[in-house]
Amino acid sequence: MPSSSPHPNTTHRDLELPQVIHLLRRAALPILGVTALAGVGAYLLSGLQPKVYEATSSLFTEQSGGNNALNDSLLRPSPLPRGGLEQALHSPAVVKLVINRLRAAEIAPATVAKVQADLQAELSTGGFKKLQVAPDSNSPSNSNSGVVYILSARANTPELARVLANSSVAALQLWDIQRAQRRSEQARIALELQLNVLDRTAQDGGLSTDSVNDQTRAAILRDLIVIKTSRQSVSGTLDVIAEAVNPARPVTPRPQRTAALAALLTLLFAGGGAVLLGSRRQPTETAVATDRGSVPADAPALYRHESSEARNVTSSVPQR
Repeated sequence: MPSSSPHPNTTHRDLELPQVIHLLRRAALPILGVTALAGVGAYLLSGLQPKVYEATSSLFTEQSGGNNALNDSLLRPSPLPRGGLEQALHSPAVVKLVINRLRAAEIAPATVAKVQADLQAELSTGGFKKLQVAPDSNSPSNSNSGVVYILSARANTPELARVLANSSVAALQLWDIQRAQRRSEQARIALELQLNVLDRTAQDGGLSTDSVNDQTRAAILRDLIVIKTSRQSVSGTLDVIAEAVNPARPVTPRPQRTAALAALLTLLFAGGGAVLLGSRRQPTETAVATDRGSVPADAPALYRHESSEARNVTSSVPQR
């Protein structure tokens, strides 16, 4: 008869909750030590990073003008579509206006040069972090009256963040007014061209001086007078709702949050590693104990009972 193996094969079973708890208890001190070390290290490293403050300002952009048709068409810029304000903020023209506002606010020249270099670098790379503007999440997207925008500015001091945010809003308003002025100037040139054509044609005898032509010429002259007299009072579509204030705390770094996240991740990985290593050692210890003819002390009671019965049956078999 073929001889059977002197030792039964050990099978790997899934760990149960009591076994996992037992393995975690055995490795509790190393796990807690590594977790505390990771939390303290993350807290110290996070505190060494430069602080960044963020100031926000809100503004409202109109989507429709007043009741005066001339005011809508000639003295106001066209309404900005969604996304247009963000593209304008990240344009060289508005960045130049922002830098001019910072210089007028009596900011140190070295600080202004640093902000200008950062903004120019963002324009080159296309990654904008220092100045951002986005529609307010509470503002309805299908509103016909207008949209509320939130402009945020980041800097290394609360005062600079506030000044940068307010300067950016003022630069956007000035850019919007310049749009209206350019549109008004284009309208003035077009009206003067129409008036010159009417006068030249009338002198050449191509038009009769009837009431219709007189009314057309009078309307053009009226629009020209309105444009010339209202050139200095051209308004834009952007209105400030709330100016920026000095932020109370930095947005980055946050040492407490960083330390808590680092400690939590370390605790999870360390606990999982301890359970994994313990589960690999357990079958080896069981096999060694079986070779010695003994049962591990931490084995279940049923397993110890079955092992003792197996030994008794083996010993009671008569020898041939």
